[in-house]
Amino acid sequence: MSSKVAVLASLAAGAIAVKPIHSHNDYTRDKPLFTALDNGIQSVEADIWWRDNKLLVAHTVFDIDSSKTLDSLYIQPILAIVNGSMESTTPLSKDSPLQLLIDFKTDGDDTYQPLLDALEPLRSAGYLTTFKDGSLTQGAITVVGTGNTPLESVVAAEPRDFFYDANILTLYSTKPADGKEWGPEIAPLASCQWSKVDGDDQMQELVKGAHDLKIKTRFWDTDSNEETWNKFWDAGSDWVNADDLEAISKAWDARNA
Repeated sequence: MSSKVAVLASLAAGAIAVKPIHSHNDYTRDKPLFTALDNGIQSVEADIWWRDNKLLVAHTVFDIDSSKTLDSLYIQPILAIVNGSMESTTPLSKDSPLQLLIDFKTDGDDTYQPLLDALEPLRSAGYLTTFKDGSLTQGAITVVGTGNTPLESVVAAEPRDFFYDANILTLYSTKPADGKEWGPEIAPLASCQWSKVDGDDQMQELVKGAHDLKIKTRFWDTDSNEETWNKFWDAGSDWVNADDLEAISKAWDARNA
């Protein structure tokens, strides 16, 4: 079986549909991770800063609180939910996975290895989506790096259980590395700022182009209203950015009632 065929076969097997909603700046909520899961949302975002030998979660350097670590807010709760020691309104499994989007705010090369180390509890438990020996195996958690995430390090990793958020605008004009092509084994997600897109027609073309590569899509810095959300859903975009999780979840449920 070719590498690409193996990837597509693994993606097609056993998947359960989840709400196409992404919890933007999830860590700012009163209940990080759990507010999203309580609303049936299975994509969350954490901004990380490598400071004092800790991965701290905060929006800006001025918001840093040494008690808010990636481990305490996300890694340990996710581990507990998947292993069944903590209850969650939305259970997580390889058939109903969580996307954990990690936005590197500090230098990518400095932050990369600490992030890999932080994922070890999920890795050793066998919960991470992993690309190994030409096959992509879906786990309960797919971890995707954005921001200052170093693409070269992601591509070089073998096996790979930390992936890359590609630029959806350049999927067909760039390559991740010499001899490599964009696909879910490197970038299961492709994104860009909405203001960089030339209207709805281009957005729809970008979504189709990404889907042809088996890559999911996200547009950020968008308006927050039902008309906007429906526009992206109508185009088939996979992860619609949201701040008001209750409102967008209700809108999705009403749309599918």
